[in-house]
Amino acid sequence: MIVRCIVLLLLMAGTDLHAQEYFSRAYADVWQRNMAYSKAVAEAMPEEYYDYGPTGEAMSFRGQFLHIVDNISYLTALITGTRKDFYRKEDMGNFTKLEVIDLLDAANRYVLDLIHTSSHSLLNEDILFRDVRMTKENLFYLLRDHQAHHRAQCLVYLRIKGIPAPGYVGW
Repeated sequence: MIVRCIVLLLLMAGTDLHAQEYFSRAYADVWQRNMAYSKAVAEAMPEEYYDYGPTGEAMSFRGQFLHIVDNISYLTALITGTRKDFYRKEDMGNFTKLEVIDLLDAANRYVLDLIHTSSHSLLNEDILFRDVRMTKENLFYLLRDHQAHHRAQCLVYLRIKGIPAPGYVGW
């Protein structure tokens, strides 16, 4: 019986270790593909359509990408305890296409740096986010999901405008 308990504990510890290794070993590559795909989508839209939104209540193409940057500021502050703002809100309507892409790159590189430098203990810290208990590691997955959601809206904008969309880049 004692041997079975020890084996079970070792198996459980190994599962946790495997999850830790996945994040530190593989998630950075996942994030880099996410970065490249978002940049390709942002680059595909001609600057003259950066203010385009399909309806009055929809965010513009520019607004979608700046919203991604804002969300990175918000969620990474929950991870680190310090908010990093990538631009001043009063400037958001004046950014050129290249400036929006540069802001997106800077924000995404910031997340990549956090992926590389976050300790196991930080990643495993519990946090209450919108009435859901999760670890700070989960916030990294939320960052990717949020970006994918708004990037997909931008892909629709490209198609509405008749602009070829970059091919899908996944895991």
